[in-house]
Amino acid sequence: MKYLIFDFDGVLGDTLHQARLIKAKMENKSYEQVVDEVQKQFNNTVHSKKDNPSDQKMLKILKWTHDFSYLLSKTDFPLFTGFIEEIKKIENTKNAIVSSGSKFYIDKVASVGIDFTHILDLFDHHSKEEKILQICRDWKVDIKDIYYLTDTQSDVKELIDIMDPAKIIGCSWGFQGYDKLSEVLPQNQILKEFSDIHKVLA
Repeated sequence: MKYLIFDFDGVLGDTLHQARLIKAKMENKSYEQVVDEVQKQFNNTVHSKKDNPSDQKMLKILKWTHDFSYLLSKTDFPLFTGFIEEIKKIENTKNAIVSSGSKFYIDKVASVGIDFTHILDLFDHHSKEEKILQICRDWKVDIKDIYYLTDTQSDVKELIDIMDPAKIIGCSWGFQGYDKLSEVLPQNQILKEFSDIHKVLA
């Protein structure tokens, strides 16, 4: 049995351009400003269990995420259907999604034909670690047994001390790309093509 947990934005959903446009509009900034801010944000841990924001700050984060996610759900962003088809070819798996966004738009994956046992968003837990631990408890497996697929340095930095580091897999088609992922992951753990997933799970 293979246990696969996927980040959503940039891994399963191609939301980058639409997300930048919406963030720029919501915050009254230029597209270029937002590009730079998002890149810096995903270099650092942003939803760490250690962060523990105050109730007031968390309410602001949830309100912003609710509004942002609602607007994103109204856009026509594509899924990475080629990657989803490769995932379907893997036999004997349990699959789940964790995200810092909202089910408003993540639910787009409901029609792809994969049985995701969990789709956990920011409103379930603040940190990726807490979401992953919940899934592991439900699956009755150790966190060291799961593979986690991401497209950002921030996820790698948050999870590398609690997971098997060899099972954190980078997806180079996502938000940060191969060069940024290669700063925190070895080359053999970064997928350049959708079909590379079969090599890392062999």
